[in-house]
Amino acid sequence: MIATPSPLLTTAPVERFFGYYPGTVAVITSAHEGRRNVMSAGWHTALSKEPALYGVALGRTRYTHALVTASGAFAVHFLPFERADAIAGVGSVSGRDGLDKFARFDLAASAGAVLDVPILHDAYVAYECRVRSVHEAGDHDWVVGEVVALHHRPDAFDERRVLDAERARAAVFYGRSTFEALGAGERAQHRRIG
Repeated sequence: MIATPSPLLTTAPVERFFGYYPGTVAVITSAHEGRRNVMSAGWHTALSKEPALYGVALGRTRYTHALVTASGAFAVHFLPFERADAIAGVGSVSGRDGLDKFARFDLAASAGAVLDVPILHDAYVAYECRVRSVHEAGDHDWVVGEVVALHHRPDAFDERRVLDAERARAAVFYGRSTFEALGAGERAQHRRIG
């Protein structure tokens, strides 16, 4: 192996840049015994197609964590760039003291099709999830949910089920409440090999 100096700087502590890379932010809703909440989550991913599983990292001290673990349900939403204000806002204040973040950030919601979770009207896609397992992961718990219902805006997707950026621009998060609208950039579809 040829040893060449790296152009990257080593930075400590890691928290200075940890988690600040382009990605989508999911908006998580939860409800239990008449209480409900909405929060943003940068750490989330699809885990399995069969069965359909989705995972999200929830801080154990967060109000949403308490509602999700008590109810055994949550919903994962993706909102368009035009609602970046709400995506950032619901992650910057707590609902623990009775603040209605749905009202504060103008987020209309309806009941889930299967579970008692709010489904946000502004989402272009939302997954209604039943908690399958919870795994300790440092200062967060990794909550795995089985997707029991999918909600989407049919007009937001093309015939291949790819998000149509002219109809719904995805919001990409860079960190520190900075978002960019996807859709104006160059796209390339590559042929699968194998």
